[in-house]
Amino acid sequence: MTLKIHAFPLSPRSFKVLWAANHLGLEYEMKLVDFTKNAQNDVAYLALNPNGRAPTLEDNGYVLWESNAIVEYLASLKPEAGLLPEDLRGRLGVTKWLFWESAHWDPACAVFAFERVVKKLFARGEPDPAEIAKGEQLFARAGKVLDGVLAKNRYVAGEKLTVADISVGAALCISEEARFPLEPFRAIQRWQADIKSLPSWGKTAALRVPPTP
Repeated sequence: MTLKIHAFPLSPRSFKVLWAANHLGLEYEMKLVDFTKNAQNDVAYLALNPNGRAPTLEDNGYVLWESNAIVEYLASLKPEAGLLPEDLRGRLGVTKWLFWESAHWDPACAVFAFERVVKKLFARGEPDPAEIAKGEQLFARAGKVLDGVLAKNRYVAGEKLTVADISVGAALCISEEARFPLEPFRAIQRWQADIKSLPSWGKTAALRVPPTP
């Protein structure tokens, strides 16, 4: 087995890559990057990913970081799964959502993730109301865009599941714990139920076990 995924499964960004691998049915070895023990800053890990973040992928000597890039790479290993359209316009129609996720959706979700999940996990105090208010503004803006598309399509980039759904949908692994303000967005709620019903989601969610002290 040459494929290794260095990940912290409690993180949506790591969840994203693990979900993609599980959905594609790829064999891989998961290497835990235990954030609770500051493992992301170990010298050996920084040699793989100088950002000190997770996930990171290794494939027979090839190293790749940034979760959306890894998801695209994994999908390319199994093109018959159809997660990456083969035609140029279809492919870019998916890729734009990966950029959108990084620029708009992830920052909005990350506020709630940090204030309501990370702070609790690492005993870093109570949520900051000012930050939550900022997150609500970001989420309302991004949520309106996503909800509008999902009101027309079953999935983010059309009627078929693609890496766009995996990229954008992964944050929903903490939607209840982080209390994302999803109430106004009926289409996102419908889509969330759809993707969470996938066997690959359930398999990945089972990995979200807090590390032992």
